[in-house]
Amino acid sequence: MKEIYDKEHDVIRKFLSMGRRNIEMLEEIALEYKPFLMGKRFMTDAQLSERLGVSRRTLQDFRDRGIIPFYRLDGKILYEEKDIEEYLSSIYIPKY
Repeated sequence: MKEIYDKEHDVIRKFLSMGRRNIEMLEEIALEYKPFLMGKRFMTDAQLSERLGVSRRTLQDFRDRGIIPFYRLDGKILYEEKDIEEYLSSIYIPKY
């Protein structure tokens, strides 16, 4: 005779636990996801400011001085992640 499983059975508990963990991982991925446009990833002014730990005014100064490239789309400022990575690499000072 076949065994009947209820929600208290070990196999079912493990299965449900794995499902919860998968849902949590998917929620984390969804929070980290940034849409692609033309195969490129972009950040807003606020996102870059937070990530670099500088003020948005500092980013404005960088734009005014031509230090970092950016896109202006109907008043919205966007930075391509690759451009920011290249800029950070160019100012990197290795340890002695």
